[in-house]
Amino acid sequence: MARTPSPTPSEENLLHGIRPKTTTKQKIQYALIIVVIIAIGVLIGLHRQIVKGLSPTTKWLHDHKFAPLIPIALIIIVSFPPLFGAEIIATLVGITWSLPASLGIVAVGTLLGEIANFFTFKYTCSTRNDKIEAKNLDYGLMAYVVRRGGFLIVLIIRYSAVPPHFATALFATVGVSFWIFFTAAILSLPKQIIGPVYVGYVMQPSIGRSSHRFGPNNTIDQLNR
Repeated sequence: MARTPSPTPSEENLLHGIRPKTTTKQKIQYALIIVVIIAIGVLIGLHRQIVKGLSPTTKWLHDHKFAPLIPIALIIIVSFPPLFGAEIIATLVGITWSLPASLGIVAVGTLLGEIANFFTFKYTCSTRNDKIEAKNLDYGLMAYVVRRGGFLIVLIIRYSAVPPHFATALFATVGVSFWIFFTAAILSLPKQIIGPVYVGYVMQPSIGRSSHRFGPNNTIDQLNR
């Protein structure tokens, strides 16, 4: 007769009502979630003060012909992991320029940054990637699936919760074709740029006043006059 295996530590804790201790990794994750929630709350509650404080900078950028090159360069720089902040820059661009111009500026910066990221990792980390694939079965299987999955898998990953610049580094090192990556990067641009750019655009003082003037309550009041 086969012997029933002993319960695992997690099963033992569940049977005896013992809550497992929170790991350091989990504590960091919880802290990051709290920080993000607080940051969103501050942005929503103080957006007018933030826009007012940024007005000298946004006015200077708007009035100079080559000023769009500044956010484009900044987006390229933060496209290399583990750096971050492209969304903040995109929001600032949305505050500064019209919606079509903002989308164009952020799209150019994002694509150039992704391309630079791709070739940097392709030519500097591919050898190390091959060694890791040979030693780590899980990573090797993931790399194999990404390579064999082709365009569809690459596009799905770019639309997933994985940060785009981290995904780009993965695609470059595991041997994904540049043109497959580039096509997927173009098709996934809406997911990356529309949200933060539009948030910045609606924070513009003129847009905010217009939205307030034609909001639901004011529109009803005007119709009743």
